[in-house]
Amino acid sequence: MIGLERRYEAVVAPSAAWLRGHARLVLGGAVLLAAAIGACLLAGLSPWLPVVLALLAIAALRPLPGLCYAIVVLGTSLGMWAIGVQGAFASAFGGRDYALNLSAVAVVFVHAARAAVRWRPTRTQAVVAGACALLLAGSAAVGLANHQGFTQTLLGVRYVLFPLAVLVAVAARPLADIAWLIGLLAWVMVANALATITEVAVGPARLAAWGFDHKDALRYIDGNFRAPGLTDFNAQLGMLAGAFLLGYLGLWLTRTARPRSWYWHAGAVCAAVCLALSTSRSGAVLLVAGLVAAGVLNRSGDEAARRRSRVLGVAVLALVALGFAAVGATGAGSLMERLRVWGSLLSDHVPLYGRGVGAVGAASNSRYAIGPRVFVDNYYISLALQFGPVLAGLVLVLLVAGLVWLWRRSVDHPVCALYVAVVAGLGASFLVIEGWEYDGAVACLAVFVAYGLRQPPAPEV
Repeated sequence: MIGLERRYEAVVAPSAAWLRGHARLVLGGAVLLAAAIGACLLAGLSPWLPVVLALLAIAALRPLPGLCYAIVVLGTSLGMWAIGVQGAFASAFGGRDYALNLSAVAVVFVHAARAAVRWRPTRTQAVVAGACALLLAGSAAVGLANHQGFTQTLLGVRYVLFPLAVLVAVAARPLADIAWLIGLLAWVMVANALATITEVAVGPARLAAWGFDHKDALRYIDGNFRAPGLTDFNAQLGMLAGAFLLGYLGLWLTRTARPRSWYWHAGAVCAAVCLALSTSRSGAVLLVAGLVAAGVLNRSGDEAARRRSRVLGVAVLALVALGFAAVGATGAGSLMERLRVWGSLLSDHVPLYGRGVGAVGAASNSRYAIGPRVFVDNYYISLALQFGPVLAGLVLVLLVAGLVWLWRRSVDHPVCALYVAVVAGLGASFLVIEGWEYDGAVACLAVFVAYGLRQPPAPEV
């Protein structure tokens, strides 16, 4: 109870004090909002438009509420549809049902841009950032030259930049705000777990009869029902759950940033439930590969601590295998299908400069895509098709070099164990899914990485 009271005083009390000090401003805003709703009704516009615009204005102007808004929307997109929030946004913006998710992504980019304006890079950082920007612009030009359309190309750029944008936006916040975001992610996992258990208990037939079969929410793969929770489909849920568990357990490998809040622990338990019931092998690869790599490459602490890290990795591997066996998700049909797809894609001639950003992956599956719809389910192949095989190979080399660098630094910087887990987990997941394009999962990982970046230096032992 003492912990809860302190948490209330630290978070809720300042907000209540602000409301008391700005009561006239709040009252005036409410009157203005009511007047705007009335004007929209008279003009034949959606009455939701002023409400939505006011919410987005707050989310864009205030970093913490804006990032909370993005995390909730990206982590509960199916839930937002079920309770009518997605419909309200669609009504406000002319029936565009993607407006809600797009607004969450836009809010993240706004706060990333605000943080980038205050950034003072070194010369090396400026050169690297400039080279990456030129490369991305060149790939966008290639995509436009291949007649894939401006919107599809822009979507490809958005999917490439979003994980970096959310990391920049979150890392610019103080440590207390980032801890608050991890707590919010924990509650998102709790909500997803409750929804997932309910879906499995009710069954897909009854869910479909109730009208809950939104897009691809209800899936059977290899004869197993893959529960989506509050996300759009099971792979999103599995990647989000794997990302939360990877960040949570990665923090346990450090000496200075281990989880302390009870709701972080509850979120981890619920994430394990979500991962098992989603039967997402991609989320399992993300989690297991990251933890095993962190256990092997972690050089911080004494020999006993390193042994515990390795035991943790092996234990998670065994538990994930047992969990998937318990729910019957051991078929290899989807994997064999992916191997056939990869073979057919690689058999086609791929230019050294690629086909342009957005040519494959989520951008190619947009309703505004002009070219063929191509899901690769392997991000390395996706990079080779978009940017060329040379750049895809360079990314793989840089990933290995980064792991080696983090392994060397982990002796004096225990938090590097978390970074190793994230880099290795993402690198392994790229082999089986386009993990970089799963917004909820990469946002979750970015929050945990930012939490590690904000940790004070470890005391000398």
